[in-house]
Amino acid sequence: MNKNIFLSKKYYFIFSLYFLGFGIIIALLTLLINYNSSLTDVDNKLKIMAKTEVEFKRNFLSNYISNMERLLSSITKNDIALQYTETGDKNNINNLFYALGYSNNEIMQLRYINASGHEEVRIDRNRINNELQIVDQTKLQDKSQRYYFKETSRLMANQFWHSNIDLNIEYGKIEIPYRPTFRVATPFFIDNQFKGIFIVNLSFKNILKILAQSSNFNVYLFDVSGEIIHHPGAKDSWSKYLENKQSLGEIYPEYINDFLNNNSFNSINLYSNYLGDLFNNTENLKILFVPKSQVVDKMKYNNIYAALLIAGTILFISIPLSWIASIAPSKLQTRLADAYDKIKHSTDLINNNVMISVTDKDGVIVKISSYFSKLTGYTPQDLVGNSHNVLKHPGTPKETHQNLWQTIKSGQIWTGEIQNVKKNGEAFWIESVITPEFYNGKIEGFTAIDHDITDKKMIEKMSITDSLTGLYNRNKLKDILSQEMCRFDRYNTNFSVIFFDIDFFKKINDTYGHPVGDDILIQLAIIIKGNIRETDIVSRWGGEEFLIVASESALEMTFSFAEKIRIYIEKYQFPDVGQVTISCGVAQYRKGEATSDLVSRADKALYEAKNLGRNRVVKALS
Repeated sequence: MNKNIFLSKKYYFIFSLYFLGFGIIIALLTLLINYNSSLTDVDNKLKIMAKTEVEFKRNFLSNYISNMERLLSSITKNDIALQYTETGDKNNINNLFYALGYSNNEIMQLRYINASGHEEVRIDRNRINNELQIVDQTKLQDKSQRYYFKETSRLMANQFWHSNIDLNIEYGKIEIPYRPTFRVATPFFIDNQFKGIFIVNLSFKNILKILAQSSNFNVYLFDVSGEIIHHPGAKDSWSKYLENKQSLGEIYPEYINDFLNNNSFNSINLYSNYLGDLFNNTENLKILFVPKSQVVDKMKYNNIYAALLIAGTILFISIPLSWIASIAPSKLQTRLADAYDKIKHSTDLINNNVMISVTDKDGVIVKISSYFSKLTGYTPQDLVGNSHNVLKHPGTPKETHQNLWQTIKSGQIWTGEIQNVKKNGEAFWIESVITPEFYNGKIEGFTAIDHDITDKKMIEKMSITDSLTGLYNRNKLKDILSQEMCRFDRYNTNFSVIFFDIDFFKKINDTYGHPVGDDILIQLAIIIKGNIRETDIVSRWGGEEFLIVASESALEMTFSFAEKIRIYIEKYQFPDVGQVTISCGVAQYRKGEATSDLVSRADKALYEAKNLGRNRVVKALS
């Protein structure tokens, strides 16, 4: 009995050792399998992370270049540029260059080069105090033989030239400290005649910093020849321009041909992509992501740690169940870690680069993104617990906010443009998309995603506004006349125009000087705006010429209105000058008539008023 019991215990012990040994073998095999698969998992995970980062950087770079092209395009379409070519007066175009320079701190230099290649207007940013200054006429240079002038002058209207990304050169030498520079230029045409080019020099330091910034990768930027523009070790950048700097071919000789000959190339711990399609140059910019060693080590450690847990499980539970458990948790852990890192990375990108605010159902702010705080100047402590009224601009119509709340309270998405105020009192514009958040069918709060469009709104305003008087310019007036024509065609509503100018204005300028003449134009604009109806529109046509669009007004009514304005101005005493008079031509729109013909008839009536002795109103012939 005792012997049998002893034998049964012995066999049980041997049986246990057998399965324990078998379990150890299975555990070791599982460790080996999971370790090998972890290497593949890490590589696949890094590929996805690199793809996510390059898409973000492409979008950022594309938006940046588009903004610079729109800036130059706004100049070529601005009346100020046209007036400068006609009059040679630099005051307005200097002011325009100042406004654009102050709207973007990355503008180092903005120039207008005429058709013969000589600089006519140039504004530089002082790198010491960051102030803008107009370059004196005596220091402007002949650029007719420079490559950027020659290449840009061969382009058509609305086309753009891009330089390579290089280091700024002053007086034939690379400027120290180094200033990464990128240039954008576009030709300027008037009536299909080439008048020159506009070119902007941009500090590319911050852009390179954003392109190279990554918490997971060391980032290289390189050109078509493998020359390094940015190196993770900043002192090793610019191999094309600086001596004793390695090219990418010297760092990765076995891969350089793959990098240069393929727009996208992936190898173990090397992931390159193409950015050259975003530029109109021959640089063929590419980006290379090399995972940081600590990131790779952490991923491997996590996978190995998970494998050890699985192997331990195999030793202590049944072999069939442990085998199943060794596969499922490993895959689940890998997927969860992968998903977590993706979500965290995307969340960090969104938090640092997108304006987001979350409110409860009553509009009380409960959360803001870091970028929202950075742009507005308000900390989360300033805004959480308050409403967006803290940011409300006094000039925003009440109807805008009423429409916004009616829309989102009804459960619909609201999209629109709003002007707000930063903590320092500075006004800014956003394009906002506000989405209701539901829980069990009820609105629990709202999420707003905003985009800063301040520069866009400023350029829009500059493109339709006369910089001296603040009135609408000729471009905007054409739109207004088109709208009045459409209203006439639809509702048969009459409208007329008053075309007038200041009598003997040249004599005023010659006698008292242009500053006095400018003051008269400004004061005249104030007088006109104060004596017209809300439905009427006044604009500066050019020089001392103005045009009023009298909505829903026939010829006789408009004639009386013009006579009233003429008398008012005749009796007004202008500082330094005293009495100033105007001559007016009035014309009523005729069905089917082109706006140019309408203005032409009013112009002819104006000249008839001049010929009849000035200081009078004349009706245009029907």
